[in-house]
Amino acid sequence: MMIIRTNHDTQTNYLYAYSNELIEEAEKRFKVVKIEGKDINEKVIRSRIKNRRPNFIFFNGHGSKTCLFDNDKKSFIDINSSDIFKETVTFARACDCLDGLGKSAIENGCKSFIGYRKKFWIARHHEYECTPLRDYVARPVIECSNIIVKELIKSKTVDEAIKKSHEKSADYILELVYSKEPLAIASLQAIIANDSTLDFEGGSSATIC
Repeated sequence: MMIIRTNHDTQTNYLYAYSNELIEEAEKRFKVVKIEGKDINEKVIRSRIKNRRPNFIFFNGHGSKTCLFDNDKKSFIDINSSDIFKETVTFARACDCLDGLGKSAIENGCKSFIGYRKKFWIARHHEYECTPLRDYVARPVIECSNIIVKELIKSKTVDEAIKKSHEKSADYILELVYSKEPLAIASLQAIIANDSTLDFEGGSSATIC
């Protein structure tokens, strides 16, 4: 498993923090290669892929329809270099990238590409921006996304992992609709938005094991 995670603003800091539990869980089963900081560039990633041959690539950060961005907000993988995902299951937790980058990756040999067709929203409580793991507004939103990785680690298929995320989202939606917490509406809106655009390109029966 290879995890690429940026950390240069509030949104990426949240994804960085909430991915730690996924790394801990994955390390019980796999060798996990972490790409962070200045190592987030095409040359380093291609070299690590060649040496490690990961079955699963998990990106956390900003994206667009055609590319993923590094810590300097510069494109480091785009539709012209999407062959980097060849023979892997890839999950890009980033905005917009499924339709363009995801489709290009599949055309270039990626087994399955999971992502979002529109923006990936993170609702937040401003008082917890320095301690994101304590943010009760963000937690349910990111948990609905984290469960995809947790299911893939358990040898579930891409289709099964996404269905589990939809189920988790439905549970939280029902809970939040009836919540008395004033900021529940923020979590609710983010979960609904993310759930509606979560999808994949490629093989539904692909696994990482």
